[in-house]
Amino acid sequence: RVFTESMSAKSPGRPVFEEMLNFLESQKGDYGILAWKLDRIARNALDGGRISWFMDRGLIKEILTWEKPFRNNSDDKFLMSLEFGMAKKYVDDLSVNILRGNRAKLERGGWPGVAPIGYVNDKLEKTIIVNEKLKPFIIRIFDLYAHHGKSISEISDLMYSEGMRKKKGFKYHESKIHTILKNPFYYGIMEKNGKFYPGNHSPIISQKLFEEAQYVLTGKAHKKEQEHFFRYRGVLRCAECD
Repeated sequence: RVFTESMSAKSPGRPVFEEMLNFLESQKGDYGILAWKLDRIARNALDGGRISWFMDRGLIKEILTWEKPFRNNSDDKFLMSLEFGMAKKYVDDLSVNILRGNRAKLERGGWPGVAPIGYVNDKLEKTIIVNEKLKPFIIRIFDLYAHHGKSISEISDLMYSEGMRKKKGFKYHESKIHTILKNPFYYGIMEKNGKFYPGNHSPIISQKLFEEAQYVLTGKAHKKEQEHFFRYRGVLRCAECD
């Protein structure tokens, strides 16, 4: 049988890996595994331990890699456990190095990820630049929410009617509008894991407008309670101020 696994061996839960183990268990031993390297089979402690346990039970007779065979004996299983351990350490070190690199980039004013809505990643210069097509919509979203009493749902509908679209022409729903309103990136500050960094990118809105939107978002901007009931309130609107 040939099992081709496309998912990374970094984490447990690979469907083809599970299929392979189920097959080995159903055959009751005398089978081996051919793989390029052991780290192609497992790079997490759970899957590595399961392979070792299958070998202890005699369900795997041998694992043959490009470098060497690992047979069901004490020395080979010890070396195999070291190989699995080193593969796990590589994954852990890679994660630490990525986090360190991301933190260093943030401290230099760069954004280590996909640009927020209203910006695009400049892959050539490795920077974030303003999406001029979406910029007016971002400004309008903050203005409508901070100054005109529009709800997030209303803004979502309004932006769609005015031409703000995703790449495939779909609508930006309420959750995306809410994410935009909460993100300080739009006035030049990057937030990552609860820490804030000044960004090198061009702001789309002012800090004042952002803070006004947050004031409404957190519920601090309470509307004055109406003392009188006006019969046509909400039906008729002023032509000057809406």
